[in-house]
Amino acid sequence: MSPLKWSLIAVGVVVLLVAGLVVFATVVARVAGSLPSASATPNRTAEPATAPSPSAAEQRAYLATLKSIDPGLTVNTERVMRRAGRVCERILHGADGGTMTLEKYTVAELSGGNATISEAQAKQVIAAVKVWCKPV
Repeated sequence: MSPLKWSLIAVGVVVLLVAGLVVFATVVARVAGSLPSASATPNRTAEPATAPSPSAAEQRAYLATLKSIDPGLTVNTERVMRRAGRVCERILHGADGGTMTLEKYTVAELSGGNATISEAQAKQVIAAVKVWCKPV
């Protein structure tokens, strides 16, 4: 084969590789959420994304409740409060069509890492969150 044919084949392969990398990068960016999807439309009827925050006293009481259930639940206060916020959002806005009960969601949200809770303990957690998690 002549050097010209090899050069044309090499250029073709490079063009295909670059095109493939561009498509791959676009898909990865969309999956990661950094680019809007072509079909994405804003939902103006969506509920607020943030849950109310507890006062310092309410946070201390919540942490004490978790510690009484399992001290491993309170290892990382920032993570604990993030999870509590997600439980609060679920309380306020429902399950978004999911099949998981609030108790099962709470078990899944809080279990793992340093502790695992039961559905009975999840009910205690939900009651503790409801002290400060109220519609604004």
